[in-house]
Amino acid sequence: MQSPDEVLACRGGTLTGARLESLDLRNGDLRSTRFAGVSLRRVGLAEADLSATVWEGAELVACDLQGVDLRGSRLRGGRFEGCNLTRLRAGDLRWRQTQLVECNLAGTDLSGTRWRDVDVQGGEVGYVAFEKAVLIRVRFANPRLGGAPLMRAKLGGAFLIECDLRAANFYNADLRGAVLIRCDLSDALFDGADLTGAVLLDCRTERTDWADARR
Repeated sequence: MQSPDEVLACRGGTLTGARLESLDLRNGDLRSTRFAGVSLRRVGLAEADLSATVWEGAELVACDLQGVDLRGSRLRGGRFEGCNLTRLRAGDLRWRQTQLVECNLAGTDLSGTRWRDVDVQGGEVGYVAFEKAVLIRVRFANPRLGGAPLMRAKLGGAFLIECDLRAANFYNADLRGAVLIRCDLSDALFDGADLTGAVLLDCRTERTDWADARR
């Protein structure tokens, strides 16, 4: 497939093993499409309708997904690298067994989403909203900064189970009513974070900094 029209003609069908590069699919309609083993490089998908799509083993590199509608979608396996995911519309999004490497999630509203076995490496995650989300075995890491920069993140009412949050920076984050079970919070910073009503069960907290945290 060499043209945007050829790709958009697959709406509601299946794209298997497609290799798409430097295409402009902004504002395109691909809802209810299944993407299996596809590779997208430098593809513009800003504001596209990708609702109710299924992604299996996809690789997206340097793609613009700003403002994309992924509501009701299922993503499993694969890798997102250097992608812009800001302003994502993600209600009822399910994300499993995927790597997100150096992606921009800053300020993205991921409330109510479900993440399982996802590895978030580097990138921007400050101000992200995970309110009432469920995160199971999700790893947040940023080798350059020593830990994930989750400053002012919104995690109110979220469930985090067996997540790796070592050395994460939760400066002024909102964790009111959050439930953290068997999470690794070693060396994490909670300066100014609001933990009112939060529940921590069997979490690792070696060298965790609770300075000025509200509990």
